[in-house]
Amino acid sequence: MHSIIQLFIRHGGLLTLVVLEVVCFYLISTFNDPQRQISSASWTKYSGQFLQWKTDWLDYLGLKEQNERLRNQVAELGTQLTNARLIAVPRRDTFVFQATVDSLHRNFTRPEYILLPAQVISNTISGSNNWLMINRGRRDGVQPNTGVISADGLVGIVRYVSDDFAMVMSVLHRQTKISAALKKYAYFGSLVWEGNKPQIMTLTDIPSHLKVRKGDTVEVSRYSLMFPPGHLAGTVDSAYLQPGSNFLSILVQLSQHPAAFNHVYVVNNKFSGQIDSLQQLVKDERR
Repeated sequence: MHSIIQLFIRHGGLLTLVVLEVVCFYLISTFNDPQRQISSASWTKYSGQFLQWKTDWLDYLGLKEQNERLRNQVAELGTQLTNARLIAVPRRDTFVFQATVDSLHRNFTRPEYILLPAQVISNTISGSNNWLMINRGRRDGVQPNTGVISADGLVGIVRYVSDDFAMVMSVLHRQTKISAALKKYAYFGSLVWEGNKPQIMTLTDIPSHLKVRKGDTVEVSRYSLMFPPGHLAGTVDSAYLQPGSNFLSILVQLSQHPAAFNHVYVVNNKFSGQIDSLQQLVKDERR
């Protein structure tokens, strides 16, 4: 109380002036038509600007939630698009079974892919074997040996999983091998990284008689079970004939630079367990 009294003693004149100014402004703007119209217009202008600032600030604070919702929507749409693309198989292709509806009237395709949105929280591109870490794990349904993609390209393969995180073997890893094909041909090969430029991978095992041109599209082949068939991988940079071989080595410029990986999607193949079991039976039989 003593401090408040001292404040009024020291600055009483100024405070009295401010109070009287406010009272006078209120009386003038309330009981005089011209001044009332001016104050009303001014209040409308500046209050609207203030509310706009407030709205923009609240929108900014809500961006994280909106981005998360949009990523979930993109993942859902990507899942639908991936499975729809599997249904649209050309009739002349006798090696692909078009299973739109099975005999039990369950509407699904086989294999069926589900995309899970995730975010990259660490990434390396400078080593010969590079890794990423994503903020999704076992509790979210992530399993080892599943593909990871972005909206613009290929990211890598999940190798190790904890409850809440997963380590992804980057496309810039010497052990990464992805089944890929030239979009305009039916031939497919292996997309690998030979440790050179971080945006250049090599597509191998492509017959030398094919006319490959710079800019041709390279995509995931229909024989890949980790990645959605038809997903963009990159474009042809150049091609050369391997010495003493009938196959081309095609340098592919990735559609997204690995340093730019941020928001990604884990590709879960719903039937991967059954497929792995059958493949294991074949391996055991060959021994």
